Amino acid sequence: MLDTLRADGLSAYGNPRPTSPAVDALAARGVLFENAVSHAAWTLPSFIGLLSGSYPSRAVFAGTHLRASFVERLRAAGRRTAAFTESGYVSRYFGLELGFETWQEEEGKTRVVGEGPAGPASAERTFDAAIAWLRAHDGSPFFLMVHTYEIHTPYRAREYAENLPSGVLAPTYEDPQRRAVQQGRLAVGETERAYVRALYDGGVRAADRQVGRLLTALDETGLAADTAVVVTSDHGEALGDRDPRDLGEHGHHLYGELLHVPLVVYHPRAPWPRGRVGTQVRLVDVGPTILDLAGVPTPAGLEGRSLVPVMAGVETAPRLAYSELSPRRGRPYPRASAQDGRWKLIANFAPRPRGWPEVEFYDLAQDPAERENLIGLRSEALERLRAALRAERRAIRLAGGVETPDERLAPAALREQLEALGYVRDGGG
Repeated sequence: MLDTLRADGLSAYGNPRPTSPAVDALAARGVLFENAVSHAAWTLPSFIGLLSGSYPSRAVFAGTHLRASFVERLRAAGRRTAAFTESGYVSRYFGLELGFETWQEEEGKTRVVGEGPAGPASAERTFDAAIAWLRAHDGSPFFLMVHTYEIHTPYRAREYAENLPSGVLAPTYEDPQRRAVQQGRLAVGETERAYVRALYDGGVRAADRQVGRLLTALDETGLAADTAVVVTSDHGEALGDRDPRDLGEHGHHLYGELLHVPLVVYHPRAPWPRGRVGTQVRLVDVGPTILDLAGVPTPAGLEGRSLVPVMAGVETAPRLAYSELSPRRGRPYPRASAQDGRWKLIANFAPRPRGWPEVEFYDLAQDPAERENLIGLRSEALERLRAALRAERRAIRLAGGVETPDERLAPAALREQLEALGYVRDGGG
């Protein structure tokens, strides 16, 4: 799990910089999903859906605790289960350790990236711990989850930024500057946007190196021939794509730069062809896919479904993707979207920010950046997506819409991490 990785952060998805040789090589041996959609634009609800296989609601998450996880089924089937995370929203405080026999999360805020100052977590430490677990493993069937914030703000990896002008920005993009940009106190233009994109891409490259280390460890331990590998992200990142104040932001809208995530699935003995799949799929499909690959039955009633039929070419129709932003402290504007691979509907519910339309409708084939609102166009697709969005919202309300906890009530150590990641004070995620 490479937190905050938008799909085009990887060179395999079109980044002109060579940001991801390790993931690209894995994708070349496996299946790359070109159009995977997250159900959430920030970390906690994204992980709730990822681990439960269902869209977030009180049926799967209550108070501060996850109620259902596909990891429980893996462990009940006799697999050793372990997770190494960098905490923040991926913490036992939110019950995400459900089903894991081993759960290790970052403590404190002592990350060092290159020559940069201290930060919230350490990708190298996290992957070191995961690799040590692999090397000590007894060879029995296992499930391992590794999560890093390496790509997340603050941006400090200057590999691609060294020779670029930074404009009014400092050499690294720290939280005080991000907030100044967000609040309009610091005006930025294309120079600053290009510089921040270079920093972001540097973070992608740094995270990819850690993935490469993990894959090398699988080879060296002799586990690679029997291990499936999935690489994905919880959500993307806005990098001034439509508003210069959005440099390093997420959790505030439902456009593609936040919802389009990478998804690579590698199986060493896959009976399906390797290659790229254009069919739209969802992040909630990842858990059922892992269960299917492990030969463990998937529980009934999940929105997510195994991607094995898609990889095998048996299923070719796009899967309807539903995404939601629920009101929360600092982000009071509820939104939801539904997309079918060609068309996308976004509903902006009251209260809406000034100037925001009630409904947005986009033709993703002609307008992948979602710039031209076609809401005046009478379309069967529009009515179909309206009905789908209403049905999904109704189902979630019946299950009890998810209520995310107030981060200010978190334990001091976790609150410190969330503050270091740029959360808590403005309700970001």
